[in-house]
Amino acid sequence: MSLIYNEIKDQYTAMEKCAAYLEQQFPAVEALIHKSDPSMVIFMGCGSSFSLAKSMADTVNMRTKAHAYALPAGDAALHAGRYAGMAQGALIVPVSRSGSTSEVMFALDALHAAGCSFTVLSLSCVKDCALSKQSDLSLEMPWCFDESVCQTRTVSCLYYSVMYVLAKLIGDEGLLDQLRRFPDMGRAYMARFEKDWETLAGKDWDHAVVLADGEIHGIAEEGALAFKEVCQLPSNCYHVLDVRHGPMVLIRNKTLVISVVAGEELEQNLVRELAGHGAVMATCSDLPLPLEGTENFPVGEPLDHIVRGLAVIALCQLTAFYKSKVTGTDPDHPDGLDAWIKL
Repeated sequence: MSLIYNEIKDQYTAMEKCAAYLEQQFPAVEALIHKSDPSMVIFMGCGSSFSLAKSMADTVNMRTKAHAYALPAGDAALHAGRYAGMAQGALIVPVSRSGSTSEVMFALDALHAAGCSFTVLSLSCVKDCALSKQSDLSLEMPWCFDESVCQTRTVSCLYYSVMYVLAKLIGDEGLLDQLRRFPDMGRAYMARFEKDWETLAGKDWDHAVVLADGEIHGIAEEGALAFKEVCQLPSNCYHVLDVRHGPMVLIRNKTLVISVVAGEELEQNLVRELAGHGAVMATCSDLPLPLEGTENFPVGEPLDHIVRGLAVIALCQLTAFYKSKVTGTDPDHPDGLDAWIKL
């Protein structure tokens, strides 16, 4: 089996290591935040990491009294002077697999050159990386590093790690319990549905749409990106009901739609409508939610919305992997894409 497949399957073991590591590092993280007393939290990334940054910022905004923003590192590198006022006094959290992404390093240097003072708490998957040298505190988790060009285990674990720290910071024991138990939940979820996802990949569709709301929209966007990178098919991500406002016209019988649903009537009505357009419909839910014309993949217990993001990303990753066998693409070495984008 390919490298990327092994990394997808290994992500839950990596999450367990993350949880143990973050328990050790949490006092230092908490002390840094209290000492810096940031005016804002800025999550910064590129590509997959920027998608994750959106979920991270949304979670801070929705679940704490702090203010947060997701910033593409390339944008900050090019326009540091325009962001300097916002970043002054902020806690900047760069998220990077390699810890040496050019745009991230350029952005931090450019903001400093613009006269901006800030605190850096970085997350990477490489020990003693260049980013760590520019950080006040660095969280380095090399067991999450994906050797494959496309990120799978890495993105799941970086998302997991930030959500784990946030759950501890706000004292949300219910969320923390689910995150601690999710590696076992995730293994069971994959084992239960992997063959179904392989069958789903073999159906007659040539582009994918992922629908998700709230804190998990960013990681769902990364799930959509997996279809572009892994099986090299067009894909998009939209908020659930917002898909009606334009994108609906392109959803027809060659479209795979994966929607995260919580059982709301309006969500179910949308799913039925999309199925009526002929789309290949799949839903990710907590408990079984059978809807005519759809395939439902329930995790099996009520989940915090943040944890639903870990379920849908697995569904997207494995479906994209199995679709690569249909499209004939090499998921470990996709044409035109490098593991590290260097400027």
